[in-house]
Amino acid sequence: MEVFSGVKPYSITFEVRPQYLYAYVKGDADSYEISHAYWTEVSAECARHEARKLLLDEDLAEPVDSRSDVFKGASERSFMGLAGVKIAFVDRHPDHQDENLFGELVSTNRGLFCKVFSDMQEGEAWLLAE
Repeated sequence: MEVFSGVKPYSITFEVRPQYLYAYVKGDADSYEISHAYWTEVSAECARHEARKLLLDEDLAEPVDSRSDVFKGASERSFMGLAGVKIAFVDRHPDHQDENLFGELVSTNRGLFCKVFSDMQEGEAWLLAE
């Protein structure tokens, strides 16, 4: 796995909201390494706040390079301390939807409770629904 030298190729901010943890990831591109790095940060923050619900807002301009990298990354999420966390994943780039839906399928097949959205309000409504 690539280790970033110097500055991370993305920024991530967290906000503890009344019913869930909100995470915003921004950058120019995505890759297996970038996804793995930011999901590691997200997992740690969920653990720190004992979050059971997460709204992840992704704004990475370029998608992951290959379907095999999407598969590899999505397969790892259930082992990153995110089991039992309800995750709404919102991508601000509609052209990434096919890869995101594939990642959702892989993740849910491995036991994660997650769903992909292209609209923030829909993602939040699903997240907050019992």
